Amino acid sequence: MRISVIVVALVFSLVGCRYSLPDIQPQQLNVVSLDPANWYVFYSAGTPANPSYDGIGAWSLAIPNAGGGGHLNYVQTPFVATTTLHNVIMKFEVISTSPQYVEIDPTDKLPATFRIFFEQKNDDMESANGRWWADFDFHDLGSNDNQIITISVPFTWEQWGNVYGQQNAQNFAAALANVGWIGMTFGGQYFAGHGVALNSGSATFDLIDFYVN
Repeated sequence: MRISVIVVALVFSLVGCRYSLPDIQPQQLNVVSLDPANWYVFYSAGTPANPSYDGIGAWSLAIPNAGGGGHLNYVQTPFVATTTLHNVIMKFEVISTSPQYVEIDPTDKLPATFRIFFEQKNDDMESANGRWWADFDFHDLGSNDNQIITISVPFTWEQWGNVYGQQNAQNFAAALANVGWIGMTFGGQYFAGHGVALNSGSATFDLIDFYVN
């Protein structure tokens, strides 16, 4: 049932989506930058173009208010690998005060979530294998706010789903060999990147560490 939900959700996410990512190269090969200037907020509203420096971790980004039309969708950084990738590890904290999260897509479902994902070079947001999500280790916003959490996901095809929620060893390996971006997307239970916001309260996503090995 979990996979079928993802499949339906991500099929609908393709409708009307065609974008061209900027041609930005990472500062170092095989390294995920922690510099907020190298992270980009895409397809969102009421957010800055890049996260802000954070005194505790790497960077921080406030989740916008839905009443002002804001929403947070994709946050990603250029990444190119020339070695075999084994795991992606992210340490983060959501600092919040009485947050009431809301999913932007009316056909989505709470709780609000975020998922680690990666994207191929020159992806057009239409190709089924252009983006891959760690569908089986996503995080529900509000479930452990104000706590430091570490997520570790192996780069094995069984842990990742493409735009349609499909799992395929050959397609996954080809995408991973051509990765151009990595990061996270925000949505609900069904739609991985359709955006989240706040109806009330406050919440800031603090990235403490993000690396691959």
